[in-house]
Order: sequence, then C-alpha cells, then structure tokens
Amino acid sequence: MNEIQPSQWSSDISNVTCNEEYYNHGISAAETIVLPSLIGIICSTGLVGNVLIMVTIIRSRKKSIPDIYICNLAVADLVHITGMPFLIHQWALGGEWVFGSPLCTIITSLDTCNQFACSAIMTVMSLDRYLALVQPFRLTSLRTRSKTIQVNVCLWAISLILAFPVWTYSKVITFKDGLESCAFDLTSPEEVLWYTLYLTIATFFFPLPLIMVCYILILRYTWELYQENKQAGCYNTGIPRQRILRLTKMVLALVGVFVLSVAPYHVLQLVNLQIAQPTPAFYISYYFSICLSYASGSINPFLYILLSGHFQKRLRQCMSVKVKTAEREVNNIETTPKSSF
Repeated sequence: MNEIQPSQWSSDISNVTCNEEYYNHGISAAETIVLPSLIGIICSTGLVGNVLIMVTIIRSRKKSIPDIYICNLAVADLVHITGMPFLIHQWALGGEWVFGSPLCTIITSLDTCNQFACSAIMTVMSLDRYLALVQPFRLTSLRTRSKTIQVNVCLWAISLILAFPVWTYSKVITFKDGLESCAFDLTSPEEVLWYTLYLTIATFFFPLPLIMVCYILILRYTWELYQENKQAGCYNTGIPRQRILRLTKMVLALVGVFVLSVAPYHVLQLVNLQIAQPTPAFYISYYFSICLSYASGSINPFLYILLSGHFQKRLRQCMSVKVKTAEREVNNIETTPKSSF
C-alpha cells in the first residue's frame, strides 16, 4: 500500500514547502520515533507471513485459481515491504533522504504500482468468486490456471502504466530549510488536487463499487439457495460447493480487511484537500491511518491460514517435508565415512 509521507507535500496540502509550520505542531516525535517503529513491526510481521504463504503455494502440487491470486497479493505485499526500510529511514531522520534521487523514484513508483496492483487483484478476485459460485458454467474457458496467470500479468502491466505519473513527479526535493526529502514535486494546489483525486479514485473509489456488487450478488444467491433448500427440506452438502463457500468467505474477509484498512487514509487525503492548516489532531489521525493501511499486508497471510482448512493442511505438509528433508541431511552427514586423514 503506497502512502504519501507526511514529510512530503501532504503534510500541508496548500503549501508543499512549509516544513517549519509542520514541526511547530510538536509532533515531530510521532513522525521520527513512533511511526517508524510501528510500521517496522508491522512490515516485519508481514514479511514472515507473506514469505510463508508464497513458499506454501509454490511447493503445492495442485494450485487453484484463488491460490494464484493470493500468491500475487503476497508478491505485491513483499514488493512494498522491500522498499519500506528506506522510507522508515527517511521518517527516522525527520524527512531527510540520503539514498539519491534515482532510488527515490524507483522506491516510490514501485510502492504506487503495488497500490494499483492490490486494488486490481482484489477486484478481479471478487469477480472470480462471483463466477465460481453464482455462474459456475459461464466463462469456464477463462477460468483456468494458465488464463489466470495471464490475467495477473496483465494486471501488473496495467499497474505499472497507471503509476507513470509517479515516475515523473517523484524525486529528491530541497526545501527552503535545506532539507533534502524524497517527495512528489507538485508545486501548485491544482497539481496536488488532481494527483490526489487520480490516486484515490483509481485505487479505492473505482474498484470499491465493483467489489461490493460482486458480493451483494453472491450474498443474494446464497440466501436464495438457502431458502429453496429450507422449503424443500433438504440441504446440499456437497464437498465442492462447501469448499467454494469457504473460499468465498476467505476472499470476502480479505476484501473487508482491505477496505477497512485503506478507507481512513483515502478519506483523510480528501479531507486534507479542504484544510488550509492541518491541526495536531489531524496529524495524529493521519499517522494512525498510515499504520492501519500498512497493517492489511501483515494481516492477510494469517487470514489465509485461519480461514482456509485446505491451506492449513498444505502448510502442515510443507513443514513436514522440510523437517524430513533436514533429518535426511543430518543422517547423511552422520553416515558419511570419515576420511583417513
């Protein structure tokens, strides 16, 4: 999830270069100590969880369509986490960027690309759940593993294209007080307005209705099916349908966490457009929304494990294979004849 750092233009939406007023609010400690510490803990947890998810899925012999989407979400989270140490370092130094302008552009652009990719994957995954449960016999030629891989490749390519403005505007900027910070070179309120609206609408307010429509139709279908079975006095307990329902619940939980975690940040970004001088309460809320948005990438892996019994089984199998491999290597070492030397 890409965030516009408070030390950059969003710290005061009407004046990009007013760092002095920003520090006069008495919240520099929150930016240089509390925020980097919390996000460091969140990203460390997400690193372990997402690596575990990717290894489990890659080592599985049979990969389902949801597995491919979940693996891509884990890749997106890992791409984001890879760039976080640089941003944490900038926050800890009070906004100072010491890694050069090229790396600033690369880190910020990949971060934004990750935001577009996460939104797109969530949307397409919700559509896939609708087709799997409500319309299982439609578009079956498109719902194959090879086609799903192609769809994900296209989503990443589109995300790179949509992130093109970030490649143009992100660079190291020298402020009036001599501070060199990795920021967006948006020099006018109009540029800030249009960029904020572009990023917020494309990554949140556009995909959100599509996701909601898919799950409203899914809930409507499951309720109608329940009523029909109730009137007939029989219930369909087929294993395939139960598994589809479990996968749908898991994806619904993922989407719910995604929406609840990023909604406060996007709402505050829009509110920020109307504020001439942000208050300390606004900054505290803004920092909280940043931490909340990063938390979704750390929560997702544990949702996979808790809500998917099939995934728990594969995880145990993967761990048992690793243990057996380690024991075999130890036994081979012990049984290897020692040299006469």
